[in-house]
Amino acid sequence: MPQIFDWPGRLKQLADFVGLDQSELDLIKATSDAVLKNADDLTAAVYDNFLKFPETRRFFLEADGEIDEVRLARRKHSLGRWLRGSIDFKIDRDYPVRVLATGIVHSHPPSHRAHLGSIPSRFMIASMSFIQTALADVFREELEDPDLAMRASIAWNKMLMLQLDILLAGYVSETPTEPVAEMEPEGQENPHGQPASNPGSNQVSEGPVDHMNLKESGDD
Repeated sequence: MPQIFDWPGRLKQLADFVGLDQSELDLIKATSDAVLKNADDLTAAVYDNFLKFPETRRFFLEADGEIDEVRLARRKHSLGRWLRGSIDFKIDRDYPVRVLATGIVHSHPPSHRAHLGSIPSRFMIASMSFIQTALADVFREELEDPDLAMRASIAWNKMLMLQLDILLAGYVSETPTEPVAEMEPEGQENPHGQPASNPGSNQVSEGPVDHMNLKESGDD
């Protein structure tokens, strides 16, 4: 029987841990025009970087060694869709499941790409760092207020780290432990306005999630 996990609880715990609050989620939306304006250039830069290195370039080659332009275009479109969707990041039941599906697709290649193996998790981590740096440059160039640019970068960095944790869960299975108390600072209420959840719990309030039976639509 597949394990049922409280992904929203896990996100809430990490949001509290890194200090991501509603004001920063609002800031992500408020500065989204700068991201949307540069989304195509940013996604192109990510894949240009992939193509520079043999270990990542091989995932985009045809049998004759030439770049598979159709696949590359699909992947750019998918990354752009993810980037635009991140503007509406939510700590709910559906969002982490979609991100987890992406991680599983990268770590468990479909049969027609099985010979390539998983996309190494280290490149998932490094790509997130590349995106964070690119976003910082976007905010520095597009926003006139340097303080606002810095705060926008900080908010995006926190949010992307939450997503990276769920992405890597598609790669890594941690050794389960006994449930522990929610990590809430003493005397502080949950800033997300909901009762604290145990991120190690084996139940979710809105029904089970079979996290080994997921697909990322439109990707191969």
